Amino acid sequence: MTYRTVYILFITFFYITDISSAYAYSPETEPSLPEEITSLFQRHKIPLDSISLYIIDPLSKEPLLLFNEDTPRNPASTIKLLTTMAALEILGPSYVWQTDFYIDGKLDDGRLDGDLILKGGGDPFLSKENLWHILFSLQARGIRHIEGDLVIDDSLFEDESGSPADFDNKPYRVYNIFPDAALVNFNAQEFILIPDADKVHIYTDPPAANLHIDNKVKPAKGNCFANKKPLILHITHHADETVARFSGDYPVDCGEKNIIRSVLPQDEYIYGVFKSMWQQLGGTLSGSYRNASQQFSGDPFYSWQSLPLSEIIKDINKYSNNVMSRQLLLTMAMESRGIPGNRDSGIEAVKNWLESINIHAPELLIENGSGLSRKSRITAKHLGKLLEYAYQSPLQPEFMASFPLAGNDGTMRKRLNGDMPAGSARIKTGLLDDVRTMAGYIRSRNGREFIVIALQNYPGIHKQIGTEIQDEIIHWLFNQ
Repeated sequence: MTYRTVYILFITFFYITDISSAYAYSPETEPSLPEEITSLFQRHKIPLDSISLYIIDPLSKEPLLLFNEDTPRNPASTIKLLTTMAALEILGPSYVWQTDFYIDGKLDDGRLDGDLILKGGGDPFLSKENLWHILFSLQARGIRHIEGDLVIDDSLFEDESGSPADFDNKPYRVYNIFPDAALVNFNAQEFILIPDADKVHIYTDPPAANLHIDNKVKPAKGNCFANKKPLILHITHHADETVARFSGDYPVDCGEKNIIRSVLPQDEYIYGVFKSMWQQLGGTLSGSYRNASQQFSGDPFYSWQSLPLSEIIKDINKYSNNVMSRQLLLTMAMESRGIPGNRDSGIEAVKNWLESINIHAPELLIENGSGLSRKSRITAKHLGKLLEYAYQSPLQPEFMASFPLAGNDGTMRKRLNGDMPAGSARIKTGLLDDVRTMAGYIRSRNGREFIVIALQNYPGIHKQIGTEIQDEIIHWLFNQ
């Protein structure tokens, strides 16, 4: 998800060929937009004051184009750049998260007469593959049969109020997942649909012992996009299990399809996936689960360490992962203000850091650090100042490596393919309804370096026209 929506307010505009002189900004000169960009606004009847632009040479500090740069806008996911750069400096690039396991009971001959405690450390990327490795290691260290419960301790972070449905009334979408100190695999379930002539098979990855699939889907003939009875997923929660009921027609011509959803509450998800994987590895879990804060004086029975922060931010920025960014904000809160980490303390830590590097942004409004917000605000100038600071920082390589590469990976992998050499445009994008933004670094065909911020807030700008405007700006800069 990408945020840098651009506002442009101007009375007249004309085509300028002498870029070096005409686009140098001073109080005596009015900024204007290139003709190829203004023509897009005219053609689609979009007002120029719906965009803000901040384009500058980070070496000379000379502006190429400033346009409505002081207008506060919704940055969408481009605000992740502030969260991740702040984290690099507050936490350090080698920072890691640690998930600890304790035993509360007697372990004898592979049998634990008591509980296994999972103490979450806030790891933003404890994937299903990592969990499998953790469970294998626990069994290799002598635990095979757990006679008690799985106790989940997520007290390192304060629970957030509200519901995953609050943002857009889509509680099962993975982008709405709440942060949690014991987050596992983004709390996400991948449903894989495989059709054949007689049946549509559905299974989950990872499997969960407390999730049941009620498959009512019927294979159908015809075009993949012309099915008359669309696929419907209905979730019901019961005392000891959740039922995912699939119904509707599924054209065989559609082939295999993957649907990723978050359908289980956090603790139920951890328990269900843990139990299923534990049993597949040959273990047993006799009890259930419970959430409790535990205090231990001794060393953990087993500990798992995450990837370092310098690697974590690549997933956050390249793929615009919301929950990872929110985990990062709470981690900064915990390390800066103490346990439990909460959202307000995380926002305060980021703002204080921004002030410490002499970027004073009174308009800045951060809701959760991910950009999944209707309230977030920042100006193109202050977002640009952040990228200027990062360009001169000793941590520049780690930060810039986290940006999507146009035509290659992340949220930019399908854009500008073949238009420029790999690495020429490192662009973080942002997208919400009526918001389309971008922020990043561009190296032109002539070797010139530019920082570009474009924030657009306007009804319908999130559709193709917003992307078209962004790509035109990138093309124009690449040709400088």
